[in-house]
Amino acid sequence: MPSRADAAAVAPADAWRQRAEWAARAVALVALALAWWLTGRPFTPNALAATDAVAAHDVQALADVVSDPRRAAVDLPLDSVPDAASRAVLHAARQAGVAVVWWVPTPSGSLPALAISTAALADPAGGTRVRVTGRDSAPAVLEDSLGWLDSATVLEGGVQWPVTGELRAFSVNQLGTHGSVGAPAKRQVGRVRLYAAPGWEARFVMDALEEAGWEVDAQFGIAPRVTRTAGAPAALDTARYAVVIALDSVAWSSAPAIARFVADGGGLLLFPDAAAGRAFASLRVATPGALLAGVPGGLRTDTPRRGLPLQPLTVLGAEAVVLERSDRAEQPVSVAAARVGAGRVVQAGWASTWEWRMLGGDDAPDAHRSWWRTLVQRAAYAPVTDRADAWSPLPGDAAPLADLVARLGPAQPMAATATRTGQERQAGTPSLPAPAPAWLYAVAALALLGEWWSRRLRGAR
Repeated sequence: MPSRADAAAVAPADAWRQRAEWAARAVALVALALAWWLTGRPFTPNALAATDAVAAHDVQALADVVSDPRRAAVDLPLDSVPDAASRAVLHAARQAGVAVVWWVPTPSGSLPALAISTAALADPAGGTRVRVTGRDSAPAVLEDSLGWLDSATVLEGGVQWPVTGELRAFSVNQLGTHGSVGAPAKRQVGRVRLYAAPGWEARFVMDALEEAGWEVDAQFGIAPRVTRTAGAPAALDTARYAVVIALDSVAWSSAPAIARFVADGGGLLLFPDAAAGRAFASLRVATPGALLAGVPGGLRTDTPRRGLPLQPLTVLGAEAVVLERSDRAEQPVSVAAARVGAGRVVQAGWASTWEWRMLGGDDAPDAHRSWWRTLVQRAAYAPVTDRADAWSPLPGDAAPLADLVARLGPAQPMAATATRTGQERQAGTPSLPAPAPAWLYAVAALALLGEWWSRRLRGAR
């Protein structure tokens, strides 16, 4: 049994231990309170993987998903570009604060960069040229409101279709991505003015163009200062004529009038015998080279123009654009074009094209007519006329991928989304509350253990 003196001696030590025990107890309580506060933080809703609940092309269901007030983010795996209505819904959600993240769950990690444009053909029969670019070496299908029109494989530089008829809109499908564009306004075309010496070439050129629907006024040079006409030739003016065709030296005497016509916006088709004279020096796109004879038998091959005589265009002007090359070994330029004033000049190096129509294969008349028709379209002046029934799809449909990126930003890399979207979760179920840091529980446990040990040392319960 300790004496009173001994008890008095240990009293100060017990008082210090009691204070330490109260401090340890307070530390434990503070750590537990802090852990409770951190564990009770408001939770953040999980992102929704769109494939878990709704297809990216289901507009109404997608609108219901993104309008959910509990939704903070949407993960959107896409194997094709959503249509315009779906893109608008996702853009509205993004503007409202929902984080929309899209990615491509395919090895390529990209969608076709589809883009469509249309231009009215400068042709009496009307029609539209549809140009399409997209993923290289992938097929593209051209459609209208009634269904399939044509298909082709997109190569470098894209693909283009000449389409006849009065169509209001066109759509293209490549690998599930759809793009649409409205038909362009019509063009008003005039007549064709032809300058040539009488012969097979002049006759077959007139036949080809008249069969294609053009009205041709011709001036034939019979002898010096002696001409004969066909049709109803009038003064050159863009109000009456769309294009002038200068086949040979007969056009030299009218070169000043032709130059004024081109400067005012008219078109000119210039062939070697006409381009050789100084009268057309200011209108030439290129310098005609030495004459190359046609390849024997070439008129009946798959490339019949190789059987025609050719004067290659050797020295092209700075503004010249190459439209066609011969398939001969040197691949010389055979057709080129350039702007001159407000008009266009298309210069060709081919000669005696009548041989193609007369001596070619069974389809030679149609192919000859189509080639001449295309040449005239490239040069013709054809002002746009207003259309009261013009129609256009929703904005962005002409370039759907570009529209998607503009609305939602670029695609996220697949590796960056794999961890986020690969987690097991249910769409619309809140996350579990985040646990408090483990070190808070360790501090509380150590504080309580220290208090208990101190009490045992001094004999208290």
